[in-house]
Amino acid sequence: MTNIRKILVPVSFAPSNEKAMQMAADIATSFKAKLYILNVYKTLPQLFYSVGGNLFLKSMEQERAEKIKKLDQFVKREVKKLRLALDVEEIEIEDRHPIDAIIEVAKDKKVDLIVLGHHEESKLEHLLFGRNIHKIVDGAPCDVVVTRTYLYGRKAAKKVAA
Repeated sequence: MTNIRKILVPVSFAPSNEKAMQMAADIATSFKAKLYILNVYKTLPQLFYSVGGNLFLKSMEQERAEKIKKLDQFVKREVKKLRLALDVEEIEIEDRHPIDAIIEVAKDKKVDLIVLGHHEESKLEHLLFGRNIHKIVDGAPCDVVVTRTYLYGRKAAKKVAA
């Protein structure tokens, strides 16, 4: 089996973050690996400023600020738990495309594994950015593990109802 020394786990606003963090922590514990937690903040594109108007933008910025605050709280809570047993480093990057940031950090830190939480992208995300998981897997300098929580649970619930 491959010797895993460094693991990168990017976190976002997706419900699957918790499972991805836990899986990354379990793998890091097994291999005594260092765990990098990457938090990428993306501000609104300039296009929205010219199209949306102040009311629309204020609402979006407020929602973004609330999501970032919740994400920060989640990361701090998880890191506090993980630091008891693991070597953990937090990395924050602002105003970068998340895919570029993930691949760049993976290369810079020479990570052996990336653990991603899968989430269902909105139609707008898909239109603007494409399928992010595929882009990360294609550009990653290492192996990638993708956890399936939120999307799988929704599909399972639909099958039971049918």
